[in-house]
Amino acid sequence: MDPLRQLAARHGPRRALSDRGAGFWVTWFDLDQLAHAWAGRFEAGGLSPGERVAVQEPAGVRFSALLHACLRFGAALVPISPRTPAAESERILADSRPRFLVREGQLEPTGLEPATGAAEDVCVLYTSGTTGQPKGVRLTLANHAASAQGCASALAAGPEDRWLQVLPPHHAGGMAILFRSVFFNQPVVALPEFEPTLVLDAIESERPTLAALVPTMLTRLLEAGGLEELRRLRAILIGGAPAPADQVRVWADLGLKVCPSYGLTESASQVAVVPPGRARELAGTAGLVGPHAQVDLEEGQIILSGACLSPGYVNSELKPSPSGGRFATGDLGLLRDGVLTVLGRSDDTIITGGENVRPEEVEAVLRAYPGVRDAAVAGRSDPLWGQVVSAWLIGEASVEDLEGWCRARLPSFKVPRRWHRVSELPRNSGGKVVRRSLPD
Repeated sequence: MDPLRQLAARHGPRRALSDRGAGFWVTWFDLDQLAHAWAGRFEAGGLSPGERVAVQEPAGVRFSALLHACLRFGAALVPISPRTPAAESERILADSRPRFLVREGQLEPTGLEPATGAAEDVCVLYTSGTTGQPKGVRLTLANHAASAQGCASALAAGPEDRWLQVLPPHHAGGMAILFRSVFFNQPVVALPEFEPTLVLDAIESERPTLAALVPTMLTRLLEAGGLEELRRLRAILIGGAPAPADQVRVWADLGLKVCPSYGLTESASQVAVVPPGRARELAGTAGLVGPHAQVDLEEGQIILSGACLSPGYVNSELKPSPSGGRFATGDLGLLRDGVLTVLGRSDDTIITGGENVRPEEVEAVLRAYPGVRDAAVAGRSDPLWGQVVSAWLIGEASVEDLEGWCRARLPSFKVPRRWHRVSELPRNSGGKVVRRSLPD
């Protein structure tokens, strides 16, 4: 199956992608021709079907052409962020063993013994690494097709929609937009990086109808005065990090059509989505589980199966693995009447004096205080308690005021015992706090 070739044959002259970094746009026909040219370069260079091609390029025309060239050739694309440190890039290359690396438009042999993945693999995405070393997730065209169908169903999206791509394509949320685009004839407005002024200008001039953002991105866009531009979007898919219920209600009251969601790299993006218009009703949840996924709970842990689930990792020895059709996600949740609520990571639980504390609960209380702009909570070793609840704060609120605020809203064992004031929190490019990188 070659979705771009089919789309170019039916809708060739339609604008397909506006590249805000390069400053030009292309039609479906143009993109098809560019993919054909890159596939020819792969063949001339000696690439074999089933091998991999690493791509270190920003979102835009070239990245999209390379994605479809790999798909057409039968190779798997391994995207690497242009901002990835050299040591991490080398680790990804050593793990995935692509024949070629493409960066700044140049096709470079890696000199590695090429890995031959499964023939159905179309890309390998590396997880964010918030819970350990990033893992190379193998994804098939069927995985992406199921994910795209689930998203289209949740958002009632069709060919009249246009996606704003702010999330980088080396993460599942950004890659998913490119597949939705060709499955449903939805043009893309691609930005090479997140910068609030550039994002708001793109909304104003290109008039996209759909966007996918992490919570911190939406907050920064509002701080930059972008409320009117954001109100023009028909739906704003929120993912990558939890969206607290109070914050969701604030966004909804501002007139923003926010759609919180839950997904994983292993599921090729969203598993559950809050439909447009139901954010206030379903605030604090991840929304309705889509028809493309099956969610079960075992001792409170989310177990995922369904057509969107990856066939496995590049390193097949990693456990737990999505192979075998079921994946123990490590996330804790509740499922009621098809609505999924994600409680956080099981391995983030703080055990203090024999009591269990979910850091997300404490963070939500702290962020609700007027003098706190952002907060993170994690456990730290303690000889008396085993672990103590520790908080990292951005803002002017005093510790005394915050302790009183927390004691009025939380059991005493959940109130932070250690406080750290910081200028920023360590987050990955998907917006998640990297708890293991919080400074001591």
